[in-house]
Amino acid sequence: MNYDRINGQMKYFISTPKTESGVRKIPMTDQVYWAFVEQKKLNMMLGRCGDYELDGYRNFIFLNSNQRPYNYKSFNYILYGIVRKYNREEQERAKKEKREPVLLLVISNHILRHTGCTRMAEAGIDVKALQTIMGHSDPAVTMKVYNHVDQERLKKEIRKMENVI
Repeated sequence: MNYDRINGQMKYFISTPKTESGVRKIPMTDQVYWAFVEQKKLNMMLGRCGDYELDGYRNFIFLNSNQRPYNYKSFNYILYGIVRKYNREEQERAKKEKREPVLLLVISNHILRHTGCTRMAEAGIDVKALQTIMGHSDPAVTMKVYNHVDQERLKKEIRKMENVI
């Protein structure tokens, strides 16, 4: 779902993914399901009924105060604002405490996508399944771009050999 200028007006619209492998159905965990149920309850409490329909899609879960669904640009804007606020407060705290501030880097949807993929890989999700979840046509892309390895992960993987030898 996008929100962009079309013929001089800002409009929501549905667009297709860049590649065929981007079209997929991803099962969700029970934890995610119940988080969505709670979000729907929160919408009701806030008077966000969610009857908005866009190109045949409806029952959106994340709604703004205008009862319209958030899009990726909206989420990025929210994430940037959280980081800005945290960094501003951290700079003030650091100044009072006479220390260097520990600032957050920019956080975006795409950064969260990288983190999610890395955490799924660390949890041992099969590479082919991870490729499908991420919507990549080639598992090499999944492994090269999103699957980061740090020292802790290396140690954990090497420990698996203790039971083999």
